[in-house]
Amino acid sequence: MKIRYRSCNLVLNRIMFILILILFFIYALPTFLPNIIYADKFLVKNGGKIEGEHINNKEIPHKTHKIKRPDGIEIEIDSDAIARKIPDNPISPTTEYLTFAPILEDNIDNHLKIAEWCRRNNLPELNKLHLNQILEKDPDNETARRLLGYTKNANGIWTTHEQRLLDAGLLRTPKGWMTQQQIEVDKILERRKNAKNYWQKEIKSILNGLPDAHSRKTLLSITDPDAATTIATALAKERNPDIRILLVRTLSNIGTSATIQEIARWAINQTETITSVKRTCFDELRKHKESHPIIIGLYATQLKPQNGVYAINAAANAIAELDGKNAIPQLIDVLITTQTETRLIKPNGGVFDSNSTSLQWGQPKEVKITREVKNVEVLKALCALTGVNFGFDKNAWKNWIIQSRNSQYFNARRCN
Repeated sequence: MKIRYRSCNLVLNRIMFILILILFFIYALPTFLPNIIYADKFLVKNGGKIEGEHINNKEIPHKTHKIKRPDGIEIEIDSDAIARKIPDNPISPTTEYLTFAPILEDNIDNHLKIAEWCRRNNLPELNKLHLNQILEKDPDNETARRLLGYTKNANGIWTTHEQRLLDAGLLRTPKGWMTQQQIEVDKILERRKNAKNYWQKEIKSILNGLPDAHSRKTLLSITDPDAATTIATALAKERNPDIRILLVRTLSNIGTSATIQEIARWAINQTETITSVKRTCFDELRKHKESHPIIIGLYATQLKPQNGVYAINAAANAIAELDGKNAIPQLIDVLITTQTETRLIKPNGGVFDSNSTSLQWGQPKEVKITREVKNVEVLKALCALTGVNFGFDKNAWKNWIIQSRNSQYFNARRCN
């Protein structure tokens, strides 16, 4: 029993010794350590930097900054020379604000001082709070008004920049101030962008599923105008004639002015060499008679010598397909056209180069050749539209127009 008692006493003594040491360090250690100084950093406008304890931090506003450097030297510098203060202490600006702001007298001067302190310490909401408290006491206080962004309008009324924008009919949006019209346009553009992304994926999936009957039916059921651009792009890239026919029919089913004009362009596209595809284009165009005046007008713009032989004849054929009698005068004008072509002509013999002693062969030369072309498709179109045939005799065709001026086919005043 004696041995056990002594063991317990030894343990208790050790515990008591440790507790005494802990208490000693808690109460006695600070006396052996130097005072901790939290060094603020002051960035000077000339580019320098000063570090030290901000002695007069509670003064509001600061006319000067009194700084105690780590070496104990105190310096004083004008506030205008300080560009920025970077505090280095455990107290946040908000906590520091609460130590002095509530106890200051509620008057305009103090609110101005506190507002300036909040501005310097990056507390914008508190800055506005005190400036607005000034306006409650003095609604016409110019300093507070201007610091809050107010200016006087032509009628002498204080207004903010935001209020002026609102009065001008602008609305605040995540993208900035916009008119209602701009907002609506922005919504339309965003919707079209989303629709474009959707249809690009959808059309790609449908085309990958062809010639499956379900994919074919799905493609031909599309009537959304937002799909038109994607389908037109697919038509230009597609190599399979059968799929091109489906795409043309889909554009026709959408039935907007833009899609009908796209079919009209494809019908005379020089890259389209498959007759069945062109035939489908004209079959679909005939379904949209309300668009014929515009389409025939577009084809008539191609009836110019500078557009080339292919464009002239393709447009003439298309006009005949759509029974475009109003274009007869323009067709007569391009029955025969003068075409200028550029060809490379090789020299028949060698030429001597003065810079060399050897005989060299000359380089091919570009030569412009002018020739008259009888446009056969134009003549066919005229015959189909009028029921007569005067060959390539322009004068005979024009005389026929004059003699038939009361004809329902055209207006004689359009003839030269």
